[in-house]
Amino acid sequence: MLVALAALAGCAARVTEEQARADVRWDYAPDALRIDIDASARLNEYLNAPHTLLLAVFQSADAKAFRQLADDPDRLRMTLAAGGPAADFIQTTRYVVAPGQHVALSIDRAQQARYVGIVAGYYDADGPRAARLFEVPLRIDKRGWFSSTYRAAPRTLELKLRLGAQSITDAREAPLNLPPPGARAWTALDSGAKTLALPSADANEGGSGKRDKRGNAAARAPRKQ
Repeated sequence: MLVALAALAGCAARVTEEQARADVRWDYAPDALRIDIDASARLNEYLNAPHTLLLAVFQSADAKAFRQLADDPDRLRMTLAAGGPAADFIQTTRYVVAPGQHVALSIDRAQQARYVGIVAGYYDADGPRAARLFEVPLRIDKRGWFSSTYRAAPRTLELKLRLGAQSITDAREAPLNLPPPGARAWTALDSGAKTLALPSADANEGGSGKRDKRGNAAARAPRKQ
């Protein structure tokens, strides 16, 4: 009898995978977004010369806000140039990438952020070539033998980003082999993010932009004539 009652109680408390996904708590999480950025030595090339590039990382509660931004080239350029928090987004992080640079960024995930959009500020670039959108992944735990129940929670989003001369050439979720965020190798930026210099695949190629000691240099993008 007791066994039967316990089984019934277990069934009553059962949570399906669909319910677990719907009930996820999107809390703030430190260093829950990590990006491996590898820039071409010809980054943001204009008139046969490379230039630094402003990379913006947008966090939002839904995908619509970023898709609308990426589909509007004029608004996209104005948002990148504004420098402050972007409207319709929970958090915006900006970082200047130099030609030939290979660096990792570690960013806190904002509360209620479910999507991460990345825009590379290429000269005269449009959304399809310069913007990518990712959904924060979930960790799904299954428990129970006779009657399974599920729990879901956000996990760290790790991305590999390759910046070519005129566009993003690769952007995908992939496991990263990086030191823990608290390691001394990381450098804190004024934006609240952390940066870590990585070995460059193009170490023998020329081209690098000037940056200050904290990696916060302003972008030197070419002006349209």
